Amino acid sequence: MKVNKKLAAEMVGIGRTTFYRHIKEKPISVDDRGKIDVSELIRVYGNENVRTPEQLEQEKKEPKEHDGTPTNIRLEEEIKRLKSELEKSDLERSRERTQFTEEIESLRENLNKALSQSDNLTKLLTDQRNQEDKQKSQKEREQEDKLDALLKSVQKMEDEQNRKKGFIERLFGS
Repeated sequence: MKVNKKLAAEMVGIGRTTFYRHIKEKPISVDDRGKIDVSELIRVYGNENVRTPEQLEQEKKEPKEHDGTPTNIRLEEEIKRLKSELEKSDLERSRERTQFTEEIESLRENLNKALSQSDNLTKLLTDQRNQEDKQKSQKEREQEDKLDALLKSVQKMEDEQNRKKGFIERLFGS
């Protein structure tokens, strides 16, 4: 299929003056009637960059954006899909952040419990009472020592009394 230069420029999406320059620079073959074969456009610009006249007509019928460019339905659908994926990604990230926050709080609680247990064990292994409790305990020991000494003295006295009583009984033979 052969097209005129104006349509060929539209098909590859460039201006006419640029296309005329390309005819010279990129040796694009033009027949003696000024027509260009579409296969020649594909050879120079690549298949993905050459639109058919039908596609050009369709683009003209598509609604225009505020800047006058035709809207591309495929691009809009891709944007919608990407927005949806982004929302899903944000939701997943939020869920993971909540899960990690809960895990961190749980680990902190466990650490605090372990530290508390460790502290209690240390107190059991070492005398961690305050000074007042230590002084009370010291006074209690001193009082116990005095009481023990008194009990020994009383025991000695009883033993002495029993010995004297036994001596008197033996003397007088009661």
